[in-house]
Amino acid sequence: MAPRVLLTGFGPFPGVDENPSGWLAETLTARTPEGGLDLHGQILPTEWDAVAARTPQLYADLEPDVMIHFGVSQTAKALRIEHSAHNRALRRADARGALPPKSAISPNGQPRLDSGLPVNALAAHLRAQGHGANASRSCGRYLCNYLYYRSLEWARERGRDTIFIHVPLMRAQGGDLEEKNLLSAAQEALRFVVEAREARQ
Repeated sequence: MAPRVLLTGFGPFPGVDENPSGWLAETLTARTPEGGLDLHGQILPTEWDAVAARTPQLYADLEPDVMIHFGVSQTAKALRIEHSAHNRALRRADARGALPPKSAISPNGQPRLDSGLPVNALAAHLRAQGHGANASRSCGRYLCNYLYYRSLEWARERGRDTIFIHVPLMRAQGGDLEEKNLLSAAQEALRFVVEAREARQ
């Protein structure tokens, strides 16, 4: 059976009117050749309440084997492959101006959760393929970190895998990457992640 893969990105939020992570999740799902993968793309609103409500439903409906979450970093110059999510939510307004209800994502959760996927190896592989990429241990404390923490919780309980990749702004937005280069890097990351999971099965 083909591995079921959930790809997510975010919509706009204050300071980023066009979020490349949402474009990437949608485009990667549409342009990846069929066969061998069961891909599902989703653009999430950059809203605390919406992510809290919609992600559990996504997990339940899809039961994904692998989740690759994309988010944008306005300071990144290359892809940032995130090792960890922390059990903290920054009191920062979302796209609707709302704040997170609590400072802890999971009241009884661990302070930090780590991906079981080979983060350093993925970053090194992308660099070897000519893509800018680095491993990172700080996913921030905004909605990217919130989503990653929740997904890691869910994945650990079920023997599934998840990873978060921060992407830079597009060149048209003042960033360093052209759309085609970002898409190529994401396609390579998708292939690597699925093969890394299958190698462990």
